[in-house]
Amino acid sequence: MNTVRDNEVDKLKHQSNIGRLDDVSIHSWYRFVYAYSDRVITGLADEFGITQDDLILDPFNGTGTTTLAAKKLGIDAIGTDTSPASVLSARTKTNWDVDLDEFRKRRKELLDTLEPIFSQIGSGENKTLGDFSSSEEENEISLEKYDFTEPKKTPKGWLSEKPLKKMKVMKYHIEEMPDNDVTDLFKLAMIAILPEDVGNVRFGPEATRDRKQEGDKDVLLYFEQKLRQMEDDLEKVQQTTNKDDVVVGDVEIIRGDARQIGDQLREESTLLNSEKHEGEIDYLITSPPYPAEHDYTRNQRLELIWLNAADDNKDLQKIKKANIRSHTKNIYVADNEGEQVNIRENEHVDEIASKMEQYIIDEDISHGFGNYYPRVVEEYFAGMQHHFEQVYDIMSPGGKAAYVVGDSGSYWQFEIPTAKILKELAEERVGFVNAEIKLWRNMAATTADYDDVKENILVLSKPE
Repeated sequence: MNTVRDNEVDKLKHQSNIGRLDDVSIHSWYRFVYAYSDRVITGLADEFGITQDDLILDPFNGTGTTTLAAKKLGIDAIGTDTSPASVLSARTKTNWDVDLDEFRKRRKELLDTLEPIFSQIGSGENKTLGDFSSSEEENEISLEKYDFTEPKKTPKGWLSEKPLKKMKVMKYHIEEMPDNDVTDLFKLAMIAILPEDVGNVRFGPEATRDRKQEGDKDVLLYFEQKLRQMEDDLEKVQQTTNKDDVVVGDVEIIRGDARQIGDQLREESTLLNSEKHEGEIDYLITSPPYPAEHDYTRNQRLELIWLNAADDNKDLQKIKKANIRSHTKNIYVADNEGEQVNIRENEHVDEIASKMEQYIIDEDISHGFGNYYPRVVEEYFAGMQHHFEQVYDIMSPGGKAAYVVGDSGSYWQFEIPTAKILKELAEERVGFVNAEIKLWRNMAATTADYDDVKENILVLSKPE
C-alpha cells in the first residue's frame, strides 16, 4: 500500500476518472432488484484511501456494481457470483474493448431478421387465410424451425403467448452467433428486457406475476432500445479511455462460491496472482445476502432460463447449493456448516435459534417452511464464518472489508441483528480487528407487522 501522500495523489486521479465517466449509464444495462448504488463504492474508496495500485474484491458481485465502479475509478477488481446471469452482466459491463463496427453490423442483421418474424407472430393469429393477399402469402415466413413450447421452469403466467414466441425466436438467432464479447452484448440485452419490459413480472421485493402487464409486447422496440443504449455508452467510454491521462482498472469476473473464495481465486484468478498484486486483495466491498425469504434464483428465473442455466430442478439446485444459506428454499438435508464450526456457541445465534425452536413447539408447527427457520440462522452465520476465513487468508495486512448487510425480522418477527453477529464472528473467530458498524439506511420491512429494519455497513480490518 502507498503512503498517505501517495494516497491523496491517487485519489485525485480516480476522482478525475469519475468526472469523465460519471454520465455513462452502463449500470442500467441490466440491474438486479437488490442492487445497491455505485455511490457506496466511490464513497468507501475515498474513505479508505483506495488507490489505483490496490485490488478490490466483491465476492457477492451480483450484476456488477462494485466491479464497474472500480473500473471507472481506475482500480483493479475481481467479482465473483454464483448466478450465470449475474456473471454475464458483470463481465459484459466491464468489457469496454468491444469491436463496435462488428457490433453494429451484426445488430442490423439480427434486427432485420427478427422484424418480419415478430410482425408475423404479432398479427398472424388475428388473421384468417382469406385476410392474406397472394403477395403476403408468398412472403410469409415459415416458423417450423422454432420451438415455441414454454420452458418448464417458467413460473405460470410470467410470459404471455406472443412475447414468449418472440423471445424464443430471439434466443434461437442469438445462439447461432459466435461465442464472443459481441454476442455477450446481445445476450445481456435479451435477458435485460425479459422480466418487466417483455414479461409479466413485478418485484415487491419477491418476483410475482403481474396480470396487468399481460398481452402482446413490442419486443423488438425494447431490444433495439437496449442495444442502442449499449452502443452509445461504449462509444463514450472508448472515446474517453483512448486519452492518455485516463486509466481504467482491470476487471476479472469469475463464477464462484463465496465460502471458498480464497481457494478458488488462488487457483483461477489471473489478477490476484499477478506481479502487481502478489496473491493478495487490499479491499473488499460487497453486499451479501442476509437471513430472509429472498430466493435469488426465482427473481432471476426468466434470465436463467434464457441462458440455458435453469432447464430443470438439478440446474437450479446447483446454483442454490453454491450460495450462502440465507432462506428456506436453499436449505438441504446434507447441510452441516453450523455443526462444523459449532455456530451455536455464539450466544446470539443460539438465543435466536432457541427462541425459534421453542416457538415451533409452542405453536405446534409440524409442516411448512417455518420448521427450517432455525437451520437457516445456523447455516447462514456458519457459511459467513467460512467466507470470512477465506477472505482473511488472501487479504493483505492492513486491508479492509466493507459489508452492506441488513438486519432481519422476516422470521416470525424475531429480530436478527445480522451485522452485530457477523462482527462477533469476524473478530472472535477469524482475527479481524477494529470492526465498526455504521448505519447506512433504514429499510421498509418485508412484513407488515414489523418495524423498519436497519441496513448497515460492517467494516472489518486485518491487522497490520
